Amino acid sequence: MKLYEVEKNLKIKDLLFERITDSNSLEELLKQISRGLKNGLEITSTFDDWLENRFKYQFVWLDKDDYIRALVRALWLAPQFAGTDFGQSRQRDMAQVWTDTARGFLGEIALSRFLKDKFNLDTKFDTKRGKIEEFLPSDIKEIRFPDDSWRSPRIRVSIKTTKFNGRWLDVPGAQYQHSDVFILVKVGILRQHFLAFLKAISFLKDKLFPLGKDLKELNEKSSLELWEEIPEFESIPSYIAGFIDIRSLNLPIHSIGIRKGGKKPVRLIIFSGIGIFTPENILNHDIIKKIDPAKEAQRIDIDPIINGYTGKKFFAHSGGLNYGHEKWLKITNEI
Repeated sequence: MKLYEVEKNLKIKDLLFERITDSNSLEELLKQISRGLKNGLEITSTFDDWLENRFKYQFVWLDKDDYIRALVRALWLAPQFAGTDFGQSRQRDMAQVWTDTARGFLGEIALSRFLKDKFNLDTKFDTKRGKIEEFLPSDIKEIRFPDDSWRSPRIRVSIKTTKFNGRWLDVPGAQYQHSDVFILVKVGILRQHFLAFLKAISFLKDKLFPLGKDLKELNEKSSLELWEEIPEFESIPSYIAGFIDIRSLNLPIHSIGIRKGGKKPVRLIIFSGIGIFTPENILNHDIIKKIDPAKEAQRIDIDPIINGYTGKKFFAHSGGLNYGHEKWLKITNEI
């Protein structure tokens, strides 16, 4: 890594170090943030502009209580969801569905806190039970400004949650037609968070370990060793990456960043873009006709999430999202 990249990371590290002390967690989060920043093409001006006016301004800490809220809300909905990845065949057990669903609720909680802190706007999200397709993305159901009563928003606002290294806001099927504004939230949830949470609420020490001792699977020494090896629960950093207003776009494809790659098969690799991506829309775009006039490409990839893309989704890379106080103020005034 080049020196200037290290210096940039140190500026982010100082912010994370306010509440995260575990060095492994800190390094993993730095890697994820750097990857998402670079691959999402989020630096449109300078690094310092991105850091101050985007990352820090749209940064929110979540605590253990927020994680409990997300888990409870997710547990209420997860049993209703199918145990497969949306649109794919890979099976997931219910515990994975639960924790994956909780991450989405953490995104909602982070957005709610951001809107409350910056614009004094209270929000409620729809938590009715239903099929998973109905909750991708989730919708803001009601809002309230000071001295007002709760009401439905005047525009339809939905959110998508991803990890810090995510670069795409993606909306399955025709769901982009059901919202005016989409918001992408990046949540710094790590692999050890759920286990650390079980430690924090004493489930391991008070429930699981005693059962393990009764079954002769654990003794005092091994219980203590396990307890010390499991990390402590630490705050969860969240970053509201930005929003996209569907009404302002030139659809079906507003913009696209694409390159030609591979030999067998020759591929069209999309690394950025905003719009309704279908193979037909992509292949008929003027840019594609210029980079592949002989129509050699045999496959379309959405880098890095889909190889052999054949579907229909709305995509927006994180660097193409709106951000900053003035643009957020405009949208909150419309709500």
